[in-house]
Amino acid sequence: MIRAVVLLIMTLWVSSLFANPNVHHHNSSSLTNALRTGIDTNGNVLYLCQAKLFGSIQPGKTWAGYGRCNVPYGGKEYIVDQFTIPNQRNFGQFNWERDLRGALQIGKDTNGNPLFVCQVNFSGSIQPGKTWPGYNHCNISYAGREVITDNFRVLSRPQEIIVGSKIPGRQSNNIHLHY
Repeated sequence: MIRAVVLLIMTLWVSSLFANPNVHHHNSSSLTNALRTGIDTNGNVLYLCQAKLFGSIQPGKTWAGYGRCNVPYGGKEYIVDQFTIPNQRNFGQFNWERDLRGALQIGKDTNGNPLFVCQVNFSGSIQPGKTWPGYNHCNISYAGREVITDNFRVLSRPQEIIVGSKIPGRQSNNIHLHY
């Protein structure tokens, strides 16, 4: 019995080392140039943060005065003290698209998959989350757990629209492209 308790305590301690190796708090002024990714149910503006978690770089959410990054991972909502807040200028022009083409890589999963930030309408809020290539869901962190959703948008570079049409006055099948 004592062995089991000691083993449990050691496991929790080692897990916390991997999830939160250092404390690094951010103040509200560091959110001035942060990327807004949603609005919480209480009206707080949510911003993109990135946290190292179990050997990966995960996208998450933070808000003014909070000083932590909440990350969806493994069915749970991890609250991480060490994180970065990317400057929105680093992304250039962007849109929120329903399609993964042009998605901006925000992190990297433990298996090497690129991670993209997504957002969903959820319980009267707009929640940010994560997705990856070939996965048709957006995983958000909400109320202590990881929630898998289906109807989402992904942070993407603007896509060029190509319109094909025949050039007036020509009988051939040549196509004129407009950018």
